[in-house]
Amino acid sequence: MTANSERIRRWSSRADGHDIGSGSRARPPWRAHAGDSRRPLGDAVDYLERPHFVLALRPADTSVRAARDIVRAALEGWDRPDTTGDVELITSELVTNALRHANTATLVLYLPDDKTAMVEVWDDNPEGPVEPPHDMQAESGRGLFLVGALSRSWGWRPAGEGKVTWAQAATP
Repeated sequence: MTANSERIRRWSSRADGHDIGSGSRARPPWRAHAGDSRRPLGDAVDYLERPHFVLALRPADTSVRAARDIVRAALEGWDRPDTTGDVELITSELVTNALRHANTATLVLYLPDDKTAMVEVWDDNPEGPVEPPHDMQAESGRGLFLVGALSRSWGWRPAGEGKVTWAQAATP
């Protein structure tokens, strides 16, 4: 384990919910309010009360890998190592789509309950994601198919001047 991943693992095991990079409480613009039916969960969840992190990503060749590495370290720190593979791939696909189509991405990972890991990615493109027709010969275009196959459910909702694309993954 690298020094960085060890630092992230130690940080992610804290339940104080501090934002990586700033040290301040993070309240992204898409935070749910009670009764918001666009949330994927039946009841709105205040993720600040649960293990979580928020990470703003810039368009760079290393951003998707950094998001995967941090998700893995966070889940291991939260004692959810059996979930890392699926959640890493979901994160990778959602972050890749955000950076490809909007050039912005803010990643939120949290545990709304003891059986779910929630991945949310905000970007500044208000158009919803479109799952292209399946073409097994294509070099790209299968990301949302993979997200759907690996998650309990997924979707998107408008958020400010952009959108949030989310996916729920079951945790053992």
